[in-house]
Amino acid sequence: MHDILKDKKKLTVAIIIIIIIFLIFFIINKIMVKKLDNQIVPKPVSCEEGEGKFILTKNTSIYVKGNTEEETEEIYKIAEFLKGKLKPSTGFDFNIIKSDKVLEGNIYLTTIGGEKDQGNEGYQISTTSKNVNLIAYKAEGIARGVQSLRQLFPAEIEKNYLVTNIEWTLPVSVIKDKPEYSYRGLMIDVARHFISLEDIKRQIDLAAEYKINKLHLHLTDDQGWRLEIKKWPELTTIGGSTQVGGGEGGYYTQEEFKGLVKYAAERYVEIIPEIEMPGHTNAALASYDFLNEDGKSKEVYTGIDVGFSTFKCHDEKTYEFIDDVIKEVSDISPSKYIHIGGDEPKNALEDDYYYFVGRVNKIVEKYGKTAIGWDPCDKSSDISKDFVLQNWSNKNIVAKDKGMKMIVSVAKKCYLDMKYDTSTPYGLIWAGYIPVDKAYKWDPTDYAPKDLIWGIEAPLWTETITNSKFMDYMIYPRLLGHAEIGWTTKEKRNWNEYKYRLKVQYERMKNKGINYYN
Repeated sequence: MHDILKDKKKLTVAIIIIIIIFLIFFIINKIMVKKLDNQIVPKPVSCEEGEGKFILTKNTSIYVKGNTEEETEEIYKIAEFLKGKLKPSTGFDFNIIKSDKVLEGNIYLTTIGGEKDQGNEGYQISTTSKNVNLIAYKAEGIARGVQSLRQLFPAEIEKNYLVTNIEWTLPVSVIKDKPEYSYRGLMIDVARHFISLEDIKRQIDLAAEYKINKLHLHLTDDQGWRLEIKKWPELTTIGGSTQVGGGEGGYYTQEEFKGLVKYAAERYVEIIPEIEMPGHTNAALASYDFLNEDGKSKEVYTGIDVGFSTFKCHDEKTYEFIDDVIKEVSDISPSKYIHIGGDEPKNALEDDYYYFVGRVNKIVEKYGKTAIGWDPCDKSSDISKDFVLQNWSNKNIVAKDKGMKMIVSVAKKCYLDMKYDTSTPYGLIWAGYIPVDKAYKWDPTDYAPKDLIWGIEAPLWTETITNSKFMDYMIYPRLLGHAEIGWTTKEKRNWNEYKYRLKVQYERMKNKGINYYN
């Protein structure tokens, strides 16, 4: 009997200890989630929380003022964007007022008093119970700050229908913020599977909330040519006629592309077009016979193998064709950059490949642009440090020696088309599985010197991605981690802390209709 009582006592103590541990974990979890700077992704530079709250009401207005009339107009457009994001769930039809005489109960967006050391994207949000002041050095910083401001409201603010019986509040606080790297990119491959303009616009909106500022569009590959080139129409009528697995494919007219660029720019996202070459070019080789070594057009391709196609690298007709393409792309793309591809040139002789990259780089420069290329473009002796290397296979020794700027996109960390685990229904595994923690727990300086890093990019290749639902699943939530790696300093990033903020974002993603991987 004594032993039984003794065992019961031990069991009771064990249960109490378990309950205490659970309560401690629960309390810590609540504190982490409630803490203000654990609501925002990417994590801000600093965040000081005070007492009280600002309450958004039907009488709230948005005041705007820049240092010039032109800047005021630009901030006014940002205010219209903010109004468009807040109105559906709140039902409030905010007035937008051009004035620095701000009455109580309102939001103020301004560059007056912005400090130069904030840079183009830095901002400060000062919230009191009476007003919200968002100050930046440039209008672009206002736009980034607006994205943080959205995340401070209750998660229901993201719903696209009227939400009642809720108080729309912001905590009293001072947030100071600016990015670590100026390039924070998402790449979408529209060549393997054609992606509609509406789906691309939706991804721009979703990514911009997490301060992604570059959209790299992979417009051409073996399976499809997706951008109208007026001098060479068969690139789209033949080269754009299909996709992986068959189907009708598709392409963007130049007017559609210009409209997409404008849409992205209004969200302070720069579109960088990529024309892949000399490999990954079967769609072009099927369109025009003279690009082929044997002078015969190839059949259109709907598989997913790589490395079997290449342009004829020592024929002036090839470079005349490329000149025409680059000219037309330059004319419709305001970006300073054109991506020329350059990866996996398996079917081109090494010397031919390096010669080709050098020639194409000169064509890009001819039209006032700077070329970006995947490694091993840096190995060409005909390109200088002005060329930007996109480092995907972690082969950048020559780029380091030349002092080239780099975009870090190492496949085993950054590729969004890699499966999370064995149960992931889409994606590939050639670069390994990339679960959410693995996608977060790395730093660009693991792969390149800090002074040479322009930023990072997370590419989504679409061999297995056929619709927006699949895109969402593979992009989210990993893109949030990449966004934070690009924005937040290494010292302020910690997985054990980040995962709490990620949990907060899940409700927001659900409210936005994102089919995220949980």
